[in-house]
This record gives sequence, C-alpha cells and structure tokens, in this order.
Amino acid sequence: MNHTETVMRHAADNIRILAVSMVEKAKSGHPGGAMGGADFINVLYSEFLIHDPKNPSWECRDRFFLDPGHMSPMLYAQLALTGKFSLDDLKQFRQWGSPTPGHPEYNVERGIENTSGPLGQGHTYAVGAAIAAKFLAATTGNPSFAKETIYAYISDGGIQEEISQGAGRMAGHLGLDNLIMFYDANDIQLSTKTSVVISEDTAAKYRAWNWHVIEIDGNDCDSIRQALKEAKEEKERPTLIIGHCVMGKGCRRADNSSYERDCGTHGAPLGKEAYINTVKNLGGDPENPFVIYDDVKALYEERTAELCEIV
Repeated sequence: MNHTETVMRHAADNIRILAVSMVEKAKSGHPGGAMGGADFINVLYSEFLIHDPKNPSWECRDRFFLDPGHMSPMLYAQLALTGKFSLDDLKQFRQWGSPTPGHPEYNVERGIENTSGPLGQGHTYAVGAAIAAKFLAATTGNPSFAKETIYAYISDGGIQEEISQGAGRMAGHLGLDNLIMFYDANDIQLSTKTSVVISEDTAAKYRAWNWHVIEIDGNDCDSIRQALKEAKEEKERPTLIIGHCVMGKGCRRADNSSYERDCGTHGAPLGKEAYINTVKNLGGDPENPFVIYDDVKALYEERTAELCEIV
C-alpha cells in the first residue's frame, strides 16, 4: 500500500473511531452504518467535493445530502476533519442544545445541506437540488452552475420508502447527469438482515428508471474513486453507485471476535468492552479517542489549499 492509500485508510479509521466514540459517550446512537460508510465519505470530501472553504454558502458549490440521518456520526466526524466542527462539538453528540443532534439539522455554514430524519427524503432533496442547478445553469448562463454536482448518500431503509421511488423515476426521466447517489448496501437493518424484508433487484430497478448503475466494494478507496470518476463522466443520466459496505467495519466484541455485519452495531452503543476492543482494533486510544491524527489533518489542510485555488 502506497503512502497516499495508507493515509486514506488512516483517515477513514479516524472517522470510524470518532463515530463510535460519539455514540458510546452519548450512550445513544447508531455506530455501525457510520463506520461502514467512512471510506466513501472520506474519498468524496478529500478528493471530489468542490466547495469554497472561505464561503460555505457559495451558490455554485457541490452539495452533499445525507438521507439516513441516523448516520450523523459519520457526517459530523467527516466535517470535523474539514474544520466545520470541533472535537468538543463531537463530544456533545445527542446532548440537549448541542450543535451535533442525533439527526443533522440544516446549517450551511457548518456544511450540512439538509435536515434529515424520515428515510427517503434525502433522495428528494438531492433530486430537487439537481433540478435547481440545471435550471440556474440554463437561465443565468453562469458556467459554474453547469459544473455543480449533487451527491447523496442513501441506505437500505431509504430505497424501501415510496418517496424515494418517485424521486428516482423523475431523476432518470429528466436525465439529471449532475446527480450522483451512493447507496450503502450493507444488507443490515435495525433488527434484521434486509433479506428478511426485501427481495427486489435494486440495480435493475434504477436501470429501468434510466440511471447509470455501478456496483463496487464500498470499503475500497480505489473502487470508490474510480466509480466517482466514471459517474462524473456520465453526460446523459444520473448515477447510482451501489457500494457493498461492511456494517460496523472494524468492530470487535467483548471477547475480541469480529462484530462486523451484525445488527447489534446498527442502533446502539457497543458497550464498554466491545468499544475498547473496537477502538484498539482501529488503531486508536480508548482513553483519548477524540483526536484527529497528524497525517489526516495534513491531508485535509492540503485539500483546503487545493480548493482555495480551484474556486
């Protein structure tokens, strides 16, 4: 593994440690999905998402919409790496009046594009934003609107909601090539495997709606990177990247056996012993988990400098 990929893996594990630690400290929340999605969100923010670090409300910025709001620890941890949240903010996760509630609330200055709660609504936010960007590009003549990309992060629960079906059909019919959705297909729900409640072919469904569909290992940085590049090159259809992610990636039980791909990591803290083993397994210090590693900090400082040049 070369230096760049080593740092990328370290950054994803940094997000995982922060996410699981937020939930453990709050004694409430959903760690597993956040840990599984860390690789995707890290690649997106460190290499693809275009925004103005000096002006968060820049009209022509790329936008990221989180559909599964219960995966807020992933987003807050990621935004901490970009400087939008402090480590003290993360320590206040799910506390009364804190800036890090259980489900993210709209706050552009902090990098949060949508309030998320009911599953499926993130789809509609993203489709609406993609339509708006197309409209503004056509009516203003501003080429920056034409370059704007709308990213959405969706989950197993979201694709089961009927509101997502209508949004998906509309996006495909309109040929919204500026829309890229990442589907975290981890096959786990709150109390069961998804196979117990759903048997449809999601890839075939989206293809039938005129979407470009890519299937990848959702925890492999290079696969994520190549899928995003392919999606950016698509000029006729929206893209769905189906990322087969590992729920609770890196989790260990109290006996130090694997706790990955288990419903138990979905909607509750891991518990003291499992938490300690998990943080150690990810290379962190259970006594001091709320840190951003030096190489990760350097990665995002470099990205900020690049963005200042781009915009």
